[in-house]
Amino acid sequence: MTTRPWRAAALLAPAAIAAAALTVPAASASAASPSWQLTNEFASSPVCYTTAGGTNELEINLNGTWSTPINIGASGLPAGVSVAGTTLIDFYYYLDGSYTVAYTTPPIPAGWSNGTGPVRLASQPDPSSYTLDAEGYVNVTVAAGRAANSSFNITLSANDGTTLQTESVPVTIKSSCKRHY
Repeated sequence: MTTRPWRAAALLAPAAIAAAALTVPAASASAASPSWQLTNEFASSPVCYTTAGGTNELEINLNGTWSTPINIGASGLPAGVSVAGTTLIDFYYYLDGSYTVAYTTPPIPAGWSNGTGPVRLASQPDPSSYTLDAEGYVNVTVAAGRAANSSFNITLSANDGTTLQTESVPVTIKSSCKRHY
């Protein structure tokens, strides 16, 4: 036989759990808000490939600041479209009036950017002696033979391990392209 205190606890426990569950997401949502955003640079300017196919470096632009590395990539690739080789990070060292370029694979290191240009890296050893910038690219290859005036979308992504942000990239196929990436 169950006593009244146990019955009350049995009836109140689900209500307490539900109340706690309702308050946790609100706190988590504000804590999960990232201090960086993936800039949707291709929304008004589709990527163009010709019917002969080819490979384009699609730049990943970030806006804001981040303290953990950000991995980049592409998904939603239709048949005949692939990520070519390795996604690259181009590092630009500016020293004594000239740039030196080095290449590596993601992630993009901790840093900051204004959303339209290179990333200024937080980890540069001595900012007074040189600047260290980086740009991230996903190399996308489209096979030859796609019909002129056809189109499709791919998804570029940036992920800091906590937050995944995506950008839908419209791709058009034409007999010739004025703009290449």
